[in-house]
Amino acid sequence: MKSQEAELLPDLSKKVVKDITGFQLDSYAVALEGWRRGLELKWYSDETSLCDLHRLNSTTHGKFFSLSDGEKTHYFLRSRGDKVANKTVRICQNKEKTKSYMRKHNVPVPLGAALESDEEIINYANEIGYPVIIKPLSGSMGVGVYTNISDEQTLVNILKEVRKKYSYRRYLVEKHYEGNEYRIYVVGDKVIGATNRIPANVTGNGVDTIEKLIEIKNEERKQNPYLSPKPIKVDYEVTYMLERAGYTVTSVPKEGEQIFLREKSNLSSGGDPIEATDELSDEVKQIAVDSLKALPSIPHAGVDIIVESKDHTKGVVLEVNATAEIAFHLFPLVGKAKDIPGALIDYYFPETAGAERTPFYFDYLSILEPIKTGAIEEIKVAETPLNKKYAKKYTATGKLNRVGYMTKIKRFALERNLYGYAKKIDENTVDIFLIGESKEELDAFKEYVKKGSKKSVVKNIREKDLELSSKPRKTGFKIIT
Repeated sequence: MKSQEAELLPDLSKKVVKDITGFQLDSYAVALEGWRRGLELKWYSDETSLCDLHRLNSTTHGKFFSLSDGEKTHYFLRSRGDKVANKTVRICQNKEKTKSYMRKHNVPVPLGAALESDEEIINYANEIGYPVIIKPLSGSMGVGVYTNISDEQTLVNILKEVRKKYSYRRYLVEKHYEGNEYRIYVVGDKVIGATNRIPANVTGNGVDTIEKLIEIKNEERKQNPYLSPKPIKVDYEVTYMLERAGYTVTSVPKEGEQIFLREKSNLSSGGDPIEATDELSDEVKQIAVDSLKALPSIPHAGVDIIVESKDHTKGVVLEVNATAEIAFHLFPLVGKAKDIPGALIDYYFPETAGAERTPFYFDYLSILEPIKTGAIEEIKVAETPLNKKYAKKYTATGKLNRVGYMTKIKRFALERNLYGYAKKIDENTVDIFLIGESKEELDAFKEYVKKGSKKSVVKNIREKDLELSSKPRKTGFKIIT
């Protein structure tokens, strides 16, 4: 399964998010959607007193921003807006506490208990029966999670591994449920997207070893904006899974044979995000909606549910993610991307639903640079270019090489808030692509192109009216040499 099989949102292509990774990808997607609708966008440094959003013990750099329509302002940390209460974020960080809220509201959850000592964990696992799952009580991103543990000796070995590798003291021990696991994103009373997270795997071709197949799969993952920094790594769990199936990394699987490398389906450890919203029954979607209603003040979040393999109308809620990643809904490995950012902005600014949107996008990484260096505490992104609807191409010929011609043109364009680029074709020819709000300002620019710099000599200018397409374009003006 390759990322090329995915159908991305037309305004959120790989080019738009180039070099943006991790949680900043979530932040940018939501901020960009609001900005494209004409909302005022500001980014803030790590520390700000404007709005206290529980930061999940991590930096807020590049992830904390506000959107305003002039009358009201909402603050966001990654995908979470200020309507999600800090109290609920803390509840969701404690998986056992989250389950207690679910039980009170008759939302189905797995049988399990939070325990500390190895002896307690082993005794409880024996009591509820195998297979079981263990995971840190306050963990995230699948760290320290082991699933489908089939017997006591395997559990003992895994406990030795987790005690050596992690510092978590308390673990949640749960009954393992057979079925597909989904991350379901809910906004209000609606399921906006659902991803079937397939555990890390490779498919044999009858020639390459598993080790080589992992290399090939990792190269494919690099082509996906969300998966690129999340390769499959060969570790204890992978080795254990292969041994249990009678393989090693040097084994050569048969053509078409799928080899699973992990039990857990976390994407950060090599899993595949497969868009699966239409697979879900109405009953399972309702479980996801009800799980948010069971918690105080959380109108949107990601919900992890295992759907029973024998009855697709039933499932159990594993956890609720108050500050959920949304980028894998936007960049699935297979399937059609779901517009989570659009649904979030609709919720926080309903008056903008259906409003005109610009196809332009701004340079996120360069805007954040002064905040990163500590030069400023906040930065406002330039106003949304909703009115830039005219485009022309100018071709200038003459003495244009190494005489400051292109630099002068760029400065003029930026001063007048015109977008586009100047591209050197050869020693004597420069193409200029320009976008503006009126034909008059483009004509004025043509006169400046004729004049050029002090040392340049423009002999001829050809111009051509262009039809401005709706494909995404970056704001600003650049020089292409």
